[in-house]
Amino acid sequence: MNLTSLPDSLEKPLDSLKKFAAVTRRGTAHEAFLNDIDATVVVSGTRGKSGLTRRVSETLTDRGRDALGKVTGNHPKMLYGGEEYPIERGDRVTLYENADEVQRFEGADTLVLENQAIGEYTTRLVNGRFTDPDVVVLTNVRRDHIDRLGSNRMEIARSFARSIPDGAHVVNGEQTPEIRSYFEETFADRDVTLTHVSVPEEHRAVPGAETIHAIDEVLDALGEPPLARERLLSYLDEMHVEWTDLAGGRVFDAASVNDVDSTEAIREALCQGRVDVVQPFLYLRGDRRARTNSFLNYLTGLYREGKIERAYVAGETTDLFASRAPFPVTVADDDPETALGDALADGWPVLVMGNTVADYMRELAADIDRRESESAVRDRLDATVVGSDELPNAAATSRTEPETTINTPTNDD
Repeated sequence: MNLTSLPDSLEKPLDSLKKFAAVTRRGTAHEAFLNDIDATVVVSGTRGKSGLTRRVSETLTDRGRDALGKVTGNHPKMLYGGEEYPIERGDRVTLYENADEVQRFEGADTLVLENQAIGEYTTRLVNGRFTDPDVVVLTNVRRDHIDRLGSNRMEIARSFARSIPDGAHVVNGEQTPEIRSYFEETFADRDVTLTHVSVPEEHRAVPGAETIHAIDEVLDALGEPPLARERLLSYLDEMHVEWTDLAGGRVFDAASVNDVDSTEAIREALCQGRVDVVQPFLYLRGDRRARTNSFLNYLTGLYREGKIERAYVAGETTDLFASRAPFPVTVADDDPETALGDALADGWPVLVMGNTVADYMRELAADIDRRESESAVRDRLDATVVGSDELPNAAATSRTEPETTINTPTNDD
């Protein structure tokens, strides 16, 4: 039989066998790779995963470990030896990326990997099949992906708890007492150890401070000393938020945090009694309907408390959102630059929120950067003009003062 020209009835089963064999070989090779790793840290939870992954990876690298990090999200990349290596993705992202990418780097002794999954089953699959973690970090528990993880924070906490493999140590960054107690009770009956992250009182107003203080707990689990005080404070400084001043007003882009709990933490930190009303600019995605509902409820609460007067919405399902909202909604212009200008024109500081993985939002972020640069240049020019206006007066003073001094009698005379 000529195997190069099999009938269709045989080609399809043969293709399936080839694919199965390839997957099996890939799985075996990845298992062997993981067996050679000294320690694996998986960063899970709702918010702050990429930042924590980067900071733990760079800290271990600075201490002489061959740490290999992987962050996902809008800009997926591998981190190794102080360098960043972008991950090239096609239209479809698969969990096998976790096996293929890490095996590109020989010599790594420690893995620090962000769990890219968004559902309970896939989160558990990443932990159990693709990473085999010694330490799992739960950064926090926020209301996001509620259609896949649970309709409230306690249900989401249960999903995270079920994803933890036996034999792992959990570093929990969530500060809510009820969720902490739930983790304690759940893991007490399993081969899972647990430590909680403590955030000092003076840092609790910093959004995401738990993800910074979690670093010391991870280091301790790996047998490493804690961060130097100066480095800890520098990381906390990175978490501080402030309005970006533009020529037409102020803006802060919080779209990358995605969930309503983190968005509210940022809003509170930005306002701190100095700002009463903000202008929400919400980007909607049609494939994130549960998130859209969360933001509808969130903005409704802010409106009833007098903290917003209206909202700008862009993206998909905007008309449906506007029809359901009990507050004024303006559907933003299709051009991000025009839309931002319109939102700023109302006079309130603009808080961008919702979703970030979209060309529209990338263009909006670029426009904010451009406006900020132009505003900075304008400020420098204004300062130069003010300085040049003062120079003639200073020169006149310098010309007249010597004459006055010469003609004025002194005690020596």
